Amino acid sequence: MSSITIKQKITQYQSFMDYRYQAYKNELAQLLVQLKNFGLLFFVVLGSAMLGMILLLFLGLGKIIDSADAPQHGAKMAWLYLLLQSVMLSAMKSAIKNSQQRLFQRTIVKSGWLKLMDIKLLLLSNGWLVASAVIAFDLTLTQWLKAPHFILFMSLQFGLGVLCLYNSWALVIGFLLSAILVCVPVEIQPLIYHLGFVLLFTLSLFIPQVALGARLSVSSLPSFWVMFFVNHTWVLVWRCALLLCVFMASSTLLHERPDLAEIFTILALAFIVLFTSSLQFDCGKLHEKYQLFFKANNQARRFFISQFVPGMIFFSIALAGFMALFKQENYVLLIMSLIWCGLQLFAAKKKPAHYALVWICVTALLLAF
Repeated sequence: MSSITIKQKITQYQSFMDYRYQAYKNELAQLLVQLKNFGLLFFVVLGSAMLGMILLLFLGLGKIIDSADAPQHGAKMAWLYLLLQSVMLSAMKSAIKNSQQRLFQRTIVKSGWLKLMDIKLLLLSNGWLVASAVIAFDLTLTQWLKAPHFILFMSLQFGLGVLCLYNSWALVIGFLLSAILVCVPVEIQPLIYHLGFVLLFTLSLFIPQVALGARLSVSSLPSFWVMFFVNHTWVLVWRCALLLCVFMASSTLLHERPDLAEIFTILALAFIVLFTSSLQFDCGKLHEKYQLFFKANNQARRFFISQFVPGMIFFSIALAGFMALFKQENYVLLIMSLIWCGLQLFAAKKKPAHYALVWICVTALLLAF
């Protein structure tokens, strides 16, 4: 190959790289626009707590590294980190792969170039892996010898990112299998836990995919909603992952500061209400899309009421899990949280622009009292 041809290839690749990076930024900007209903909440509440969240991220990585005394707790923390990383990357998957123009790209460049750019943008997007790399560079040789499992953990972070892009089914099955591993009431060495993670996620690659939606049919209003969630599992997956994060954070904080149990309980319930009641935004869109169809079948009123049911069921399940895990007996607060969830569902339907403001005000009032 002549030098001129090599220069042409390099120029062509650089042009393609610039195009993909610009498309990546544009899709991320569109993703942020989709969060407009949560804008006030994200930028006012979570934005002000960003430093604390970053510190918790590094604190959790420290617990994973130094887990020799409590290997099962460290394994659970690692599992949760990998889950939250996968949820974040799933949200960014379309931007990373530039899915909207994927077919067009296949006509102008080789598949190897596509995958190479996918991996580059994956590394750019994976803040969890970057945080681990920062910690890794700061470790001494003695610390590395005490925590060889951290190498496997970082390898899993990268490998699961690739699975997230190209094989979501294996990713889900791997998390289900590895959840069983960390819940078995027998503690083993951290290195064995992480080797088990690698083995189970590798095994998940060979499990054939099952199309659940193909085996279901819509014959009633309940089956209509079931079919919706089967075909749009993402709306539940990211919320469940964040609820797991809330449970894990609550457990850690209650263990460290039991004297502040009431405050931590209110904050945990606040986020449970937030993540479950926000399901109304998805259900409301579906109601608007199909309300004329159900009106034509004389089911307009039933369909209107049914849109609030998934959010309440989701909240009830999350609340029951919270009560069971933390043995909560403050039934007055629990009843108030039920009323609060109903208020948030109403706000999401009637006043979506005020949804975040209602949540902030109620949270502040409960903390004040």
